[in-house]
Order: sequence, then structure tokens, then C-alpha cells
Amino acid sequence: MNKSIGLIFAVFVALSVSYAFSARKGPPMPATEITLNNALLLDTQRAGQRLVAVGERGYIFISDDEGGAWRRVPSGVETTLNAVAFADLLGVAVGHDAAIVRSDDGGQTWKAVFSAPEQLRPLLDVAFVSPQHVLAIGAYGAVFESTDGGLNWNERQIVDGDRHFNALARLADGTLMIAGEAGTLLRSNDGGANWEILPPAYAGSYFGIQPLAQGGVLVYGMRGTVLRSDDRGDSWQTLTSEGAGSLFGSTMTTDGSIVLVGQNGTVLGSRDGGTSFKRLPVQGSRLWTAAVPAPVAGEAMIFGEGAVARVDAASGEKQ
Repeated sequence: MNKSIGLIFAVFVALSVSYAFSARKGPPMPATEITLNNALLLDTQRAGQRLVAVGERGYIFISDDEGGAWRRVPSGVETTLNAVAFADLLGVAVGHDAAIVRSDDGGQTWKAVFSAPEQLRPLLDVAFVSPQHVLAIGAYGAVFESTDGGLNWNERQIVDGDRHFNALARLADGTLMIAGEAGTLLRSNDGGANWEILPPAYAGSYFGIQPLAQGGVLVYGMRGTVLRSDDRGDSWQTLTSEGAGSLFGSTMTTDGSIVLVGQNGTVLGSRDGGTSFKRLPVQGSRLWTAAVPAPVAGEAMIFGEGAVARVDAASGEKQ
């Protein structure tokens, strides 16, 4: 469920350049209706039986029929939202300008509760430690914490330095882990009160973390790099993903299979609990950013730049 500041900046720089040098002829065009198919989605999570997707310009879309139909709901902000998390029906989404929006009805309605645009530090991921305890992380070492279910937020500094924190996750045993730029890995064994820096296992940047069913964990990022640990980050095994682009999102399906998604249309599947991966054939987008489990065992729904697809972790896209 997690995305890099570099990805966001690259996308919007490209869009800005394209607009700046485009022709300006004829009368203004009618306003484009914003739908799931013409939006860049950056994260999707489940709130009970509902799917909630967030993305550029503060867009939030929800679906109550497993992705058959989507409707856009107001978010309370116009800045890009990078990540969303839920504890039952309580939800928090975070994004640029350190924007934080909150929902207490499963994503149906949202209210802006915090922002700090003067800091120029986008928030890139968010996770519930408990229904009342929420952590948000982001660029330049940003860490914000709420102890009242996301209503009020305080800034923290957990380590020295200003490296970007790109991903945050809670493992099966309650361990918290942060992954970020230049091989940054942090771990907390006490619910986020204290953090330790783990020895570097890779020099490049991580963009996501996937907890595993048996207490293990995957971290993934640049150039299709995937690392696995079965001892909460004390040691790591590098997994091969030949030909894969950078990886930005992941999920575990209902049968324990793993799906990873990323750049250049990359979709990877694992049927052995994240021990090995193979490239899956999927059409529809050159950039996949998020994934959630589908109701059918071994299947996931994946989200990206103007596209949604259903995939099987063994065989690829489903019709």
C-alpha cells in the first residue's frame, strides 16, 4: 500500500511540461468529468466491504460492489493524496502539503484535520498501530503521530537525518517497520515509541513493505528489487525479479499469495508465500501503484494510472 516522492514529482513534472508547450487554439473545452479511468490512483485499501482509492488532486473514489461501480466523494483537500489506511470504519489519508484527512464512516465522508504546506514535506504513508494510535511518515524524515484516532497530530523526530521515509507497515507480531531512501530500514518493537536503524541490506530506495502470514516481511523498491526477512529484519534474502520495473504496491491475497505491482506495467505474483516471484501478463496501464485482495482465493485487484484490473497470482489478468 505505498509510493515514492520521486514517482509523484516525475509524473507531475511531465504533465506540467506537456501543458506548458501545448497549443492554445479554439474556445475552452468543456470541463472533463473526473472518473477512475482518467485519474492517477496512488493507494487503495478496504474499509469493511468497501474499496477506497486515493490519488492526485485529492481525489477519493469508493466502490461497494468489488469495483463494479465507483463514485467520487469529496476529500476536503485538493492536494495529491499518497496513502490511505483503515481500522474498521475509521480511515486516514495523507498526502502533499502534509495534508491529513479523516473519515469515521468507512470512507463515505472525509474531513481535513491537518496540513503544513510551509514545510514542503509530503506525507507518503500512514498506518494504524491501534484504532486510536496512528502514524504518518514522509519526505525528509517526517513523522506525525495521533493518539486520538487521527483527530489531532503532533510531529516527532525518530532518528537523525532527513532521508525520505516511503513506507510504513505493522507486521503480524506487532513489530513496526519503516522503509525509505538509500536503503533506510527502521524497526520498532514497542508500538513506535522507540526506533532502531537496521543494518543496510541494499543501497537503493525502498518504496513498499509487505507483511507475510508467518511473521516474515518483504521490502521492495527500485529496479524491481525485492528482499525477504523471516526474522523481523535481522537478516535479508534478495529475491530475483528479472525485467521488473521499480515496485510501488503490494497485497496478500486471501490464500496467502503475494502480488507486487510497479513501473513499466510490472506485475509479479508469488504462490509460495513470497519465496519466489514470476512476471504476470497484465494489460491496461504502464504504471501500477496499488493492490488489494479480491474475494476469490489467489486473486487481487490492482490500480494504477487510469486503470483497474483483476489478476491471479499464478496466471495473470482475469477477464
